[in-house]
Amino acid sequence: MLGKATVGLLFLLLVWGNLVAGLKAGLACPDWPLCHGKILPPFRVDIYMELLHRVLAAVAGGALLVLSHLRFRAYRGGARAVPLLAVALLAGEIVMGGLVVLLELPVQLTTVHFLTGLLIFLLAYYMMAFDGVSSLPAFSARGVPALFLGLGGLVLLLAALGAYVRHAGAGLSLPDWPTSLGGLVPPVLYGGVFIQFSHRVLSVLVLLTIVALYAASRLDPHLGRHRKHARALLLLIAAQVAVGGLVVLTKLHFLSAGLHLAVALAMLLLLERMWILEVRAEEAAP
Repeated sequence: MLGKATVGLLFLLLVWGNLVAGLKAGLACPDWPLCHGKILPPFRVDIYMELLHRVLAAVAGGALLVLSHLRFRAYRGGARAVPLLAVALLAGEIVMGGLVVLLELPVQLTTVHFLTGLLIFLLAYYMMAFDGVSSLPAFSARGVPALFLGLGGLVLLLAALGAYVRHAGAGLSLPDWPTSLGGLVPPVLYGGVFIQFSHRVLSVLVLLTIVALYAASRLDPHLGRHRKHARALLLLIAAQVAVGGLVVLTKLHFLSAGLHLAVALAMLLLLERMWILEVRAEEAAP
């Protein structure tokens, strides 16, 4: 129960942070850890959006600490590195969160802050899936599990690049969709145009890879047991491409941007679940 609650809180935290960025409320509380020098500042929508983001971060961080403590006690050997890494990343995330505010949202640091949050989210899901008692922790990066890990890495990179596009102010460098400045390839490739076009190219690469995975699940008996998940993944990436177009056409509306991230998180969770199922099957094999 704690594992599911922690994953749910981190999911909400990441999406809420995206909404804060979409509303340009990241500096509504320009000081840290207080907000305008107070625990409860005067009411204003942007201020309380950012304040609630901090409250969510504190609650989710507390839940992660408790979960990590329980898993550290339950795990044995090298598996104990997972909860230790989660706590270390959480500590770094807290420091970066403060610096992001105090340094007024530097692009690189803000992107790393987001990427670190994604890694913590994935580690929390791992600790939810492997409790160390009924399900012993395991890891595999060969064969079919390596396929899911690699695809998960691509989706992670796509999400991080999307965050960089937003924080670099390049989200509308290509204001049309599905074309890019009126063509398949934009006539110029530098600055914000290059960054956003790279994001679009990577999204097409992820789409084609998932299409290939779904096709393989229909042809290969071993991958056949993942067909249901592969189909869901195909639907998610199709939705992600469509929502990505909506983000552009609505000129970065914060709700469409928040939905865009929520779909990406669902894809990451689904790929991690597929990896976990394959790892468990390997462990159970004679």
